Amino acid sequence: MPACVKFACAVPVGAWHDLLPATLQSLAQQREPLEVAFLDASGDPRVAKAADESGIEFAYRRTGPDAGQSAAIAEGWRETSGDVLFWLNGDDQLTPSALTTVRELFEAGNPDIVFGQSDFINARGQRFGRHQQVAETSALLLRSNTISQPSCFARRSAIDAIGGINESLQYVMDWDLWARLYKAKFQFHHTDAILSSVYMGPETKTNQVSPGRLGEVFRLVNRNVGAWSAVKSTAALALETLRQRQEAA
Repeated sequence: MPACVKFACAVPVGAWHDLLPATLQSLAQQREPLEVAFLDASGDPRVAKAADESGIEFAYRRTGPDAGQSAAIAEGWRETSGDVLFWLNGDDQLTPSALTTVRELFEAGNPDIVFGQSDFINARGQRFGRHQQVAETSALLLRSNTISQPSCFARRSAIDAIGGINESLQYVMDWDLWARLYKAKFQFHHTDAILSSVYMGPETKTNQVSPGRLGEVFRLVNRNVGAWSAVKSTAALALETLRQRQEAA
C-alpha cells in the first residue's frame, strides 16, 4: 500500500491580480493534506490582505524581494515537507476536487508525475476554452510543452533527483522541469480530468511574444533535440500565442 500523499504548493506573487483571492480560495477548499508556501514579492498591501483573509494557515510565508518566480517556487518547496509538489501563480485556480483526484491516481498506480487538463479563464474568471496542447507524454515534450503547469503534480523525490527547478529561467521553468523529468525516465500519468483554471490575458508571461521568452524556448529545444527543431518550435509557439490572444480578446 503506497504511503499517504501529502501535497506542498508554492504560490509566488510578484504583483496584485484581481483573481488572487480566488486562487487562495481554490487551495483553501481542498480536502487533502496540503502545505502552502506564500511568497509575496509584490509590496502591495492588497496581496497581504488577500492572504490574511484566505483562511489558510500557511506553512511558510515570506514578504519581500526575491530573485524571481523560479527562485520563489524553489524557496517555497524547500520550506515545506509535502512529498508531492506543485505551484500556482496568483491568477491560477485548482478545481474543487483536484487534489483528491490526483491523490487517488498517485495511490492507484504510484507514478512520479500526475498531470491533467486545464480550462482557460478571462479576467472575470469566466471560462472561454480548454488548453488544447495537453497530451499524453512522449518525446514530443522535448519540442512542445504538452503539460499545463497548474495541473501538474510531481513527487519531491523525482524533482530533487534532477536538481530541482532551474532558478535562472523566467519563462520556461515548468517546461524545462517536465523535459528533464522525462529524460530521466520518471513515470508520467495523464488524466483527462480538469484540474485547474488558467488565466489567459495580455499581461501574462504565456501571452508574450518577447525576445526573452522566445530565447528561452529556443535554447531549451536546441539543447534537447537540436537547432532545426528549436527554430520550428519557437515559431510555432509564437503563432499559438497570437492565436490565444485573439481567443481571449
